[in-house]
Parts: sequence; structure tokens; C-alpha cells
Amino acid sequence: MKHKFLLLILLTFSISSYSQTGKNQALMINSTAIGANGIRINWPQLNFNGRYEIYKRASLSTEEWGTLPYATVAGNTNGFTDSLVKEGEAFEYTVAKISASNATDGLGYIYAGNKLKEPRVFDGLILLIDSNFIIPVAAQIQQLVNNLKNEGYKVVVVYAGRKENVINIKNRITSTYTSLNRKVKSLFIIGHVPVPYSGFFSSLGEAPPPDGHVEGSGNHTGAWPADVYYADMINTGWTDNNVTCTTGTQTRHHNLPDDGKFDQTKIPNYIDLELGRIDFFGMSSFNKSDTLLTINYLNRNNNWRTGKTQVIERALIDDNFTSLNLSSTGYNNFSTLIKSDSIFNNRDYMVSQKNGSYLWSYGCGAGSYTSCNGIGSTSNFVNDSFNNIFTILSGSYFGDWDIANNFLKAPLAQSSLASFWGGIPKWFVHHMGLGMNIGYGAKITQNNTNFYFNGGFNSSSNSVHIALMGDPTLKMRNIGTVNQVNAESKSNYVFLNWSSVQGNIDGYAIYRVDTINNIYSKLNVNTVSDTFFVDNQNFNNGTFTYAVKAIKLETTPSGSYYNTGGAGFVKINHTTNSISKVSKNNLDLEIFPNPSNGIFNVKVYNNQSFESLVSITELNGKEVLNLKIEKNRTDFKIDLTNQNKGIYILNISNNEGVIVKKILLF
Repeated sequence: MKHKFLLLILLTFSISSYSQTGKNQALMINSTAIGANGIRINWPQLNFNGRYEIYKRASLSTEEWGTLPYATVAGNTNGFTDSLVKEGEAFEYTVAKISASNATDGLGYIYAGNKLKEPRVFDGLILLIDSNFIIPVAAQIQQLVNNLKNEGYKVVVVYAGRKENVINIKNRITSTYTSLNRKVKSLFIIGHVPVPYSGFFSSLGEAPPPDGHVEGSGNHTGAWPADVYYADMINTGWTDNNVTCTTGTQTRHHNLPDDGKFDQTKIPNYIDLELGRIDFFGMSSFNKSDTLLTINYLNRNNNWRTGKTQVIERALIDDNFTSLNLSSTGYNNFSTLIKSDSIFNNRDYMVSQKNGSYLWSYGCGAGSYTSCNGIGSTSNFVNDSFNNIFTILSGSYFGDWDIANNFLKAPLAQSSLASFWGGIPKWFVHHMGLGMNIGYGAKITQNNTNFYFNGGFNSSSNSVHIALMGDPTLKMRNIGTVNQVNAESKSNYVFLNWSSVQGNIDGYAIYRVDTINNIYSKLNVNTVSDTFFVDNQNFNNGTFTYAVKAIKLETTPSGSYYNTGGAGFVKINHTTNSISKVSKNNLDLEIFPNPSNGIFNVKVYNNQSFESLVSITELNGKEVLNLKIEKNRTDFKIDLTNQNKGIYILNISNNEGVIVKKILLF
């Protein structure tokens, strides 16, 4: 798009005049899935003398909106319908509000889907962990590893000492990345792993400090924390021989040649890994060790990702910089994640989240390392309850997070699971509306220069300081994990059963897993509502891994998508003598009465040519009855009067196919 925002580039927070507020700059859009085909993109009815231009991105893998709009509609409309989105698909859109003078007065971004299919190919993840945590946090780390594996990640744990050289740590990350054939997606840093520093943030350097505090105005100059160094797998472009800057008030910012701090202010390469960190070192205000704060965080993380913790799906925006565009990060993202009537901009950040839960929140104001005007201070997070999962904060100093009692890290020591410095530059986490993880938003924000409008604030886009505090794999919505999966190979088929998942789900999805390439092949076309399944398509002998996941169709302000919980896995040695590659499914039957107090009548259809095998099992797979039914026989009785009351599984198989039914003995 060639339109330009009418924005001023601000150098410090002290400038009060600005052409647009965050709310006016953001076009708050959402979407609705329409039947089997189509997406409706909606925005507020504004009735202005101009137009809306809609741009559609063909693929998330290419940064190309196209030179011409996908569609143009009049300024008195409040939406656009794209009828070319098929069920199972999703596309990213930009909607630009264009004035009569041809200026872009607002922008909105959305990743919109119509029953978007759940992902079936997963990638690797590196856990980079503070070696001080090897023993005291072992149980929580193992729980995290188990959860990640259940979600489909291949996890490799790498430890690092607190006094190690960052280059040595980076080499270990790169080696692990390469050994996994470049299938690593994420890097999650846990603890006080040495922090890389990089940059020449100065009025004399490549860019001013992201918060504008140049020499003479806070002296927030020199090198800043730069975790992105660990996520860049190209390993070239990071130098330490050019920058000389000692104007910063704190020596940790001083940057000299060959001092271990890098020269680069802008990220020199495309960041490869989705990166996040939790680091509670120096958070002494909480009167707990960083070890205990880490344990608490990981326990809360487990409860969230397994569906045990629930919060109200609502968001608040507490904007104490109304003359700046910082809060547009909140407005733009929240409209795609939270229903419009559950987004509030007239509530106090601390008071509201003390008295009730919010899935998302945004707060900005004049800041220090430990406070934000109009929002609160680190001590508020210590002394008050704080009911939140994802929060965005923006103000001076706390984006420079490697310091004691840092305000950006404080929410994570309370109840939040992720926070970031949003607005300096703008962040883009709208893909979470269709089930994607927050690390994807961090990565595209770090790599963004001009593909998304970056906010124009102090040349802060694509800078080394951009960082996610928290677990990069976190999603907005979670459902329970399947447990106790059992498998049996019998009569050329694999019979699966599992324990039910509590909560609001639609049923289950069943996969055969290629454990070498980490590819999940879905076996069921329709959602399985029962807790058993028969794989009648496995025509090979050998050891196989199966996965069962709870599944739910989520309807959100970004459309609809299929969400899955953690998988339950089972391995089975399968033996088959089948020579057919085509599974027949000609059998059908009736069972009556069902439920029964002991005797079940069974009527079989399409059983004229083959002998049938009948098996009755308990839910745990234990067989309680088996018999053979001669060919041409169409009815028989099952006597369970000597069995305990409960649910049993009836399966009948022959060369015509297999039928599995649930029967209830009362």
C-alpha cells in the first residue's frame, strides 16, 4: 500500500501534540464465518466521506499484500464479505480507512478463518534453562516438557550457566537447531540465562533509545537487552568492534569495542525462532527467590494450558498517553481477539484486574523502571491480587527489562503468563484469534519493518530490544488433555479407547503419528463423540503410535477454528494379514434393548457371505466375551447378565468391514 499515515515521529515522551490518538488510528475490525463458504469482515459504522480498501494476503509465508486492493467499499459501509474463503481456510486481511484527500486515517489487521482446520504438523522447541534450576525446578520443567510434547512439540532441553559467555550459549543453540534438521520453531528461555546486549541507541547513534530518553533526557543510551540474538540462526552480522558509547547513566548500557556487547541497533537478519523468556532474577520486591517465582509461574502455566484455569474473555485499555498512538496496539489486537462489547477503555488497570479477571489488558503512561503513571508500580503487583493472563504495557524505561524489580516483568511474578512493551513499536498478535501462539506475534513484530504499520515511534521497529516476557507457546484458549489411551491389535484392526475429557468439547480427533518427522495424520473425518475408535486403514505390520485429542470448534471475533487439547499417546504392535488396500464398510446393525439389564438382541445387515467375529470389551480393553457368527446369520443374542453394570464396547468384524457400538448394562 502506498498511502501514508499522517503521523509525527516523536523523539521523547515529553512531546504532547500528536495528530491522532491510539484509538482513532486503529480501525477495530472483526470477522464472522458464513456457512460453508465465506468470511464477513466487520468494522464500526462511521459514515465518512471516503472509502475502505481491503487487502488480502495469499499466504502467511510471503510478505505481499498486492499493489492493488482486493476490494474497495464506500465509507458509509460497515463491512465486506469475501465469499471465496472455503471451509477449513483462513486468510490475513488489512483494511485501510482512506479519507477523501486520499490519506490513510486508520488501519486494521485480522487473520480470519472459516472452521480453520487444526494443525497436524508440529515443530521442535528448545528450552534454554538456567542451570541453577536443574534440581529445584526439575518437577515443573518435566511437567512443561510433558505438556509441550502432548501439544505436538519435539522438545530439547539445553542448560546454561549464569556466568557463561553469550556467544558460547548461542553456539549451543545453533548446534541444537542444526541437529534437528532446522525444524525448530521456538526458543523458551527460563531463568537468568546471560542476557545479550546490543545497540547504539543515542542521539548520535543509529536510532534514539526506543523510549526517547537521549543524552540530557534520562541518558537511557547505549546497548540494551537483546534476546533476539539467541533467536537468529544465521549467525552473521553481529559485530563487536565499532560502537563506542558511554553516555548512559548505567554502566550496563556502555558499549565499547570487544566488550562482549554487540554493535547492532537494528536486527541484522530475519529472526528464525519464536522467542520468549521468564527471568525473575532481581525481583526482590516479591520477597521470594527467583527459583520460587519460577516454580509458581510454571505451575500457573500448567494450569492454564491444560484448561484448569479459566478467566473471563474480556479486555481493558487504560490509556494515560491519549495524545500518543501507543494504545493502538491494544485497540487493533483486542478487536480481533475479544468480543466488542467486552472491550473496555473506561476502567482502571489495577483496580479492575484486582476485582475481576481479564484475559487481556493494556496500560500505558509516563514510566520509570518500576512504575507507570496512571497504571501503578511493581509494588502494586506484589501487594494486590491481579487477575490477568496476557498484558501489554508501554511507558519509559520498563522496556529495558534487565534490571531489579522491572515493571514489565512484575505481572509475571503475580498471575500473568505473558507481557510485552506494546506500542514501541506496535505489536501484532491478532493471529491468536484463530488459535496461534503468542510467540508467532513476537516474531513477526521483531521482523517487521514496513509490512505492518509499525507506529512510527522513535524508529523503534525491527530493533534489537523487542522482547516477549513469558512462554512463547501460549495460546488464548485451552481445553483438557486426553489420558489413559489403550490400544489392541485384533482381526487386522487397531481398537482404541480412552478416558473422557471434562469440559465443553465437541469430541475427539484421532491421529496416527509419524514420530520421526513429527507428522500427525488424522484418521477420522467427522468428530468422534464416543471414547473409542477403530483404525481399519492400517494395512502394515509393525509398531505404531496413536494420538487422541479433545477437539472443539471455537467461534471468535476472527471467525472460527478447530482447537485441540493435549494428546494422549499409545504405542501398539500391530499385526495384519490384510491384502486389501481398500477398507470396506458394508456392515450395519441394530442393538435392542440398549440399555439392557443383561440380554441384548443384535440384528446384522450385509452379513451374507462371511463368518463374523464378535468381541465384547470393557472400556479399559479387557475382553469379557467373544464368539463367532456363521455366514448368512443375521441375528443373535448377547448375554451379559453375569457382568458388572457399566459401559461395554461391542465390535463385529468380517471381510465386509467392522462395526463398533457402545452398549450399557444397568
